Amino acid sequence: MNNNTSVFTKYFLVSIILLDFMGLATVVVLFPSLFLKHGNSAFLSWLPYNSRLIWLGLCLAVYPLGQFIGSSVFGKLSDKYGRKKMLSITILGTIIGFVLSAISVNLISYTLLFVSRMFTGFCAGNVAIAQASLIDISNDETKARNLSLAQMAMGLAYVVGPTVGAILVNSNLCIWFVPSTSFWAFALLMSLAFIVLCLFYRDTLIKQQNLSDGNISNNGQNKFFMNNSMLRNSFIVWAVFVAGWWLFESFMPSFLFQKFHLNTSSLGYILSFNGAVYALFQYLVVQRVAGKMKPSSMVLYSTVFAGLSVITLAFVTSIFQIYVVMTIFVLTMGFCIPGIITSISNLASKEEQGEVMGIIGSVQAITTVLVMLTGGILQSVNINITIITGGILMIISWLLFTIFLLKNNRGELLTKRI
Repeated sequence: MNNNTSVFTKYFLVSIILLDFMGLATVVVLFPSLFLKHGNSAFLSWLPYNSRLIWLGLCLAVYPLGQFIGSSVFGKLSDKYGRKKMLSITILGTIIGFVLSAISVNLISYTLLFVSRMFTGFCAGNVAIAQASLIDISNDETKARNLSLAQMAMGLAYVVGPTVGAILVNSNLCIWFVPSTSFWAFALLMSLAFIVLCLFYRDTLIKQQNLSDGNISNNGQNKFFMNNSMLRNSFIVWAVFVAGWWLFESFMPSFLFQKFHLNTSSLGYILSFNGAVYALFQYLVVQRVAGKMKPSSMVLYSTVFAGLSVITLAFVTSIFQIYVVMTIFVLTMGFCIPGIITSISNLASKEEQGEVMGIIGSVQAITTVLVMLTGGILQSVNINITIITGGILMIISWLLFTIFLLKNNRGELLTKRI
């Protein structure tokens, strides 16, 4: 693959991740009004307000539940059948999911919306495949930089997505802008991505392994993971880290709303600020220094500070302090997320990258579901609990990383330069 093709492939994959997470971020803006507003156009309008809150939470949680299943399935299949074939299937599935969601909004059908969100989440395995494809075109020096581009896209999605969602439901700007417009728009964008995929994308998986069916069977893969204790331990570290991260991310807006009485616009500014700083930091800093750092160093020197900054947020007393603490949090996360993912990737061979990236996505998805289901209970006890617990879990993940992955086997795989 020549340099021009590699550059195109890299940014095409990043754009897939960007579009996928923009579609998810848009829902954050769209769903509350669909479920909680008054009138016949609201979903489940005959139910009491508190009951609609519960059904709203279920409809939000079903997406990562589908992602939990799809990420590992499609990631593993992409190792066997190639990235392009599996990407075409997941992107087509995402298009169908968005179309079904748009129809469900027009029909005000909760059942169809629920099914479409789970199906779209299942097809979000395209993120795992895109990350595996980024690893395919990487070497030891560029792997972390390329994975940080994926993180940059995710951060940027949470800046652009909510803004686009807010615009596309504003009928005062255009009479065609209705609640279903966002879903139709992302179906169109994904359709354009599908056309580009078919015409210009070259599969990045080099079929150098020519494996027999026995080597790529479920038994072969299961034996590999059963015998690789460091890889299993790395997923435990990732699960604990994600639990702390998403416990904080999911309930930070409601924490700020309760403690500082911030309105929707103010919360939106903070979320956009976080996404913008994260994306810029990935592009301007991580891209330039990641190739000179070990993945273990990226984790060790950042994760504990990310956890401490989260805990500190529970004790701030002004808006200025919020922005200072959030800046520290975002900058440290800019190192620890690609550091952990790269560390896990380094524990597997090139032939398992799709499956490994899929498991990373699945672990993140199911952990997110559990956090969403339990975080509300914790916050009902005390508004500080979710914030402090999130920070503590991130610090615990840092300790587990040190115990499991550095002391075992002296971290030979993790400490190689990336």
